[in-house]
Amino acid sequence: MASVGDTAVGPSRDDIIATVKSQHGVIFSKPAVVCRGVYSGRNLLALNSHFSPELTDHRGYLPVEWWIMSQTPALNPIPKPGEGITQLHLLDGTQLTLTDAISLAGDVIMGDYATLWPLTKVLDIGGQPVKPSFSDKEEVPPIPCHVHAGHVKDGCCCPPGKLEAYFIPPLNVPPYNKDLEGEVVIRYGLKQSVEQNELLGCLSQFGENDRIYQLMNVDFVRPFESWTIQPKMLHAPGPWLTLEIQTPQDDFNLLGWQLGQRFDSDEARLAAKKDTQLRGLTDEKALLDEAIDWDANKDPDFKKKWHTKCDILEEGEWGKKVQLFYHKFYGEGFIVNSGHKYVSAEDSRPRAGVVWSGEGTINMKHISHNDWNSREFLLTPNHEMTIDNSSGSIPLMVFTIFPMLP
Repeated sequence: MASVGDTAVGPSRDDIIATVKSQHGVIFSKPAVVCRGVYSGRNLLALNSHFSPELTDHRGYLPVEWWIMSQTPALNPIPKPGEGITQLHLLDGTQLTLTDAISLAGDVIMGDYATLWPLTKVLDIGGQPVKPSFSDKEEVPPIPCHVHAGHVKDGCCCPPGKLEAYFIPPLNVPPYNKDLEGEVVIRYGLKQSVEQNELLGCLSQFGENDRIYQLMNVDFVRPFESWTIQPKMLHAPGPWLTLEIQTPQDDFNLLGWQLGQRFDSDEARLAAKKDTQLRGLTDEKALLDEAIDWDANKDPDFKKKWHTKCDILEEGEWGKKVQLFYHKFYGEGFIVNSGHKYVSAEDSRPRAGVVWSGEGTINMKHISHNDWNSREFLLTPNHEMTIDNSSGSIPLMVFTIFPMLP
């Protein structure tokens, strides 16, 4: 840490360079946990499965999101300074935000890719099982039906809206140890039979019933599959711990409230409608016109265009490498078997990494799913990446995220 006299002035460019050099291109971080007030989780990232005073923060929000190497602030209805911004660990034990690190040494840690850096999250989606108004069968709720159409200004959604994609990771591995195959529902787009007046009616009944969920296409979440969601497309991600990547902004309009949940009063319902559904738009008709791409949502080839079974890029005795995302986004997942290692060649692009399961080393630095201080990392440009599972007893699973395509 640089200093003037006896006064510390904070980490310097030299401190960042020293960390990168000493750790063979790797910088670890303190995970940025983001709380939300519109959905709950499965207690996989934190205790977050129900909205109760002992689990929520002072805003009544639950810790349900982990933002990976983020320089994007969270724009909750009740904001919190610094929420969503990643803190890097430097060699001398000090911390600084990723945004400050880029200001000081962006060429060192991001190369030419700082402006193409995505926002990546792990979403802990779930909560207590509920009975929707359209079914007697209980269901663990998804994230409420919503769209990303851009921030609202002067009564209009300002393009571009947020583009995002999901990779569905396995949960039948430590530390999650859940077998949810075949039971988790994802909803997307609109059924071919839906008319605009039917959707408008559902928008006006926000928080009164669950009818809007009946208008959406239904599928099941499966590990090692990927979905891309274009701006203005309806979606309700299913209750699975999900790796999400998106353009670096935090805009949304909820079209429906939490599945199976109702408000205690009409006053509370209207307040939530204003804050989470309209968000500056005048009424439901403006929401339909501004925030929903009607033709794209009713495209009969929706799934064919935007759903992918993840490709295996390499495979051998050591394990396998898979592709995580498609279209504008790209990521690679590595499953390294016990007693083996994998070496990835130098790349001019930076890579963010998440240790999903297991433990071992990356570039000779310890990593583990049990240690929040070594579970998230940034591999800076022009460095090899050696993932070594010589000491672990289970496969070491690491997911990496690259900059967006121009």
